Amino acid sequence: MVLCAHQVLARNPRDTWGECCYNGQGVSRGEVPIKGPDDGTRDPVELPCQCSDAEPRLYGDGKIYSSCLEAKKQGLCWNNLMFGGDADLIPEHYCQITCGRCNCCKDFYSLIQQYGGNEFLSLVDQDSEIADMLKEAGFAATVLVPSNQAVQEAKANGNIDISRVLRYHILPPNEQYNALWSTPFMSLGPEMTTSLADAGPLKSSKFVLPKNTTWEGGLTGFTISGATNEATVIQSDVNACKGYITFIDSVLIP
Repeated sequence: MVLCAHQVLARNPRDTWGECCYNGQGVSRGEVPIKGPDDGTRDPVELPCQCSDAEPRLYGDGKIYSSCLEAKKQGLCWNNLMFGGDADLIPEHYCQITCGRCNCCKDFYSLIQQYGGNEFLSLVDQDSEIADMLKEAGFAATVLVPSNQAVQEAKANGNIDISRVLRYHILPPNEQYNALWSTPFMSLGPEMTTSLADAGPLKSSKFVLPKNTTWEGGLTGFTISGATNEATVIQSDVNACKGYITFIDSVLIP
């Protein structure tokens, strides 16, 4: 089974189809296949943004030094570690997205704002930790964004624990596959762990993928169920720098 393809799925030094992802063969990022059958034939896809976010590795043994987010916190974005040694094997060097060297993608906060999710952002602005997280280009997740009307109705009903509700709408990558929750992935009907540690998982309804569904997803009309209610997906798989935004018609209450 081929899961969603996105920058966060990149693994070094070799990818899942066996070609060196350091791009040492002169193959442009846009020509790297999203998937490839066992016979070795290529299925190239032109990616909308060809930035990467490879984690820094120690010279020689290839061991990961730290995550890109941690390296940024340590003030290492312009350190020689990011550009010398094995980093030379990657044209854009280490941590391009996290360290702000990519100009073709947006962080979650900016993208939600662009798509008119102002009511959801009004909640985000009341939690500085979540706000900082969604403004970080190197943050990897799928964020479920309720419609403006849904947020207004939830506010009117009162008794919203904003901190808990926000975390309930953030889905970290699936641990087993290190894969983001795109809608083709959700079609399997999985349980999806949220960033709210003490809450149970969300669950999407299982459905057959429509004909001609691509890795870009964009599927709508299915439900995501939480502990107390469910929401219908109305727009999906909007690409942030290292994740997806999926819009839903209700606020999920933990």
